[in-house]
Amino acid sequence: MKAFASWSGGKDCMLAVYRYLQTNDHEMACLVNMCDADGEQSRSHGIHKRFIQSQARAMNLPIVQQAVDARGYESCFKAVVNELKKEGVTVGVFGDIYLVEHRQWIERVCEDLDVAPIFPLWENDTQALLMEFVELGFKALTVAVHKNKLGEHWVGRELDLPFFKEITAIADIDPCAENGEYHSFVYDGPLFSHPVAFEKGTPYEKDYHVFLPLK
Repeated sequence: MKAFASWSGGKDCMLAVYRYLQTNDHEMACLVNMCDADGEQSRSHGIHKRFIQSQARAMNLPIVQQAVDARGYESCFKAVVNELKKEGVTVGVFGDIYLVEHRQWIERVCEDLDVAPIFPLWENDTQALLMEFVELGFKALTVAVHKNKLGEHWVGRELDLPFFKEITAIADIDPCAENGEYHSFVYDGPLFSHPVAFEKGTPYEKDYHVFLPLK
């Protein structure tokens, strides 16, 4: 099957792609990254688009980065996927884990597009998923945290074994942050030919979040 992956640059979409590619007849055609209206930052994680491009190069995959314009997210997403279908893409890979409303939206849109959605992480235990990500050797750091859920000292943390032990010890926090507790950026791992180069900028606050810009 020839697929695109819905791509934020974070750990869940990375692990979903990794799992999808473990089957020999599965091919990843490209990554699809939806950007803010100005087209400069990834819409979901606030990461500048050049770092998402660097991930794609390190993974030896094409990437489509689409700015969301006045037509809205759904229309822009459908336009991208319709173009990919002309290249033989029949499947979409998504990193959702248990948020039913997200899956329902994806399934409705994919049905409209006549594309099959695949959810490699669906209903997996989130503690086990985070441990799998770490044990596989992926390297990532937090680039945003929700101030009402995690303290700002969690910004810029490596997703490693100490991170796993600390976050799984906190009550009412999803280790994989499915409820928006934090967002991550993957910069190295089994699917990378080389690490993504970056430096940490100065954290800033916006809309109840603390963001770590990359430069």
